[in-house]
Amino acid sequence: MHEVLPTRSGRLKIFLGAAPGTGKTYAMLRAAQARRRDGVDVVVGLIETHGRRDLEELFQGTEQIERKQVEYQGHRFGEVDVEAILHRRPELVLVDELAHSNVPGSKHPKRYLDVEELLVAGIDVWTTLNVQHVESVSERAAKITWVELQETVPDRVLELAEEVEVIDSSPTEIIRRFEAAELDSLPHSRLARRSFFTAHNLAALRELTLPLAKKRPVRKILVPFDGSPAAVRAVQHVIGLARAGHSGEVLLLNVQLPDVDANAETAGQAILNDATRLLAGQRICHHCRVTTAKPAEAIIVAAGRFQIDLIVMGTTGTSGLAKMFFGSVARHVAELSPVPVTLVR
Repeated sequence: MHEVLPTRSGRLKIFLGAAPGTGKTYAMLRAAQARRRDGVDVVVGLIETHGRRDLEELFQGTEQIERKQVEYQGHRFGEVDVEAILHRRPELVLVDELAHSNVPGSKHPKRYLDVEELLVAGIDVWTTLNVQHVESVSERAAKITWVELQETVPDRVLELAEEVEVIDSSPTEIIRRFEAAELDSLPHSRLARRSFFTAHNLAALRELTLPLAKKRPVRKILVPFDGSPAAVRAVQHVIGLARAGHSGEVLLLNVQLPDVDANAETAGQAILNDATRLLAGQRICHHCRVTTAKPAEAIIVAAGRFQIDLIVMGTTGTSGLAKMFFGSVARHVAELSPVPVTLVR
């Protein structure tokens, strides 16, 4: 039997915070729920809730990969089950606390090595990290907080990440959570934690965190296409981006209105042929999809489902359906889409 190799490496997104309590895991779970609603196959590889019910409620209904039990010094510990995730092969897996050191006897000594294996297999990974665990920053963070941490993540892992989203929270809010006993994740006494969670420390750590933010590059562009002049201009805009050096895949989407044509797929593909010829002539990688739904809703759903980075739309059509599709629909998509929208006139 021949081994099936992944067509691409998985994409890594890191939710980065200045300290425990910024809301990294919460933000990751909220974003994952949105992906699930868009039809992405999401599983939980490992989430550390520290007993917080609000976090537990956020991944209710999301498939969870059971932790692998590893025995060490007479105790059993749950770690990320890399083999089970590889066998399941989801589109996206959530793995909390990237800097964690695995129990001796695990497949890898560090959790970031677990994550790297999943990425090599073509599985997207979302994870969380505090700035003091970044190798190049850890020494400066220790001088600020007087807390030296042994668990660090090499800078190459951050360089590998397609996106580093800083989850920013004010020092006042983090201290409030600490005082309310919501935070109990630092491996030190409460007195040591109290000296860590000061306004001065948190502000200084925040200054170390913000420069590490990294936006996701434009890799996938969605172009809704109905064959109108406005739609053609949108395709030509994408061709211009490619000539300027912006490489990536293009998804051409034709939306057929419900109950208009029994052969919606055939009609849609015929319309997409014009756009296909334009892109093929420039050797731009592209894919086509036809769907039947309300136009604006279909575009926004497709953007989430296919992890689109940019939507390019014409703003006016000629008449009839084209006018409706590229007029009010374009404005509606621009207002509601969580993905950036470029309107081409």
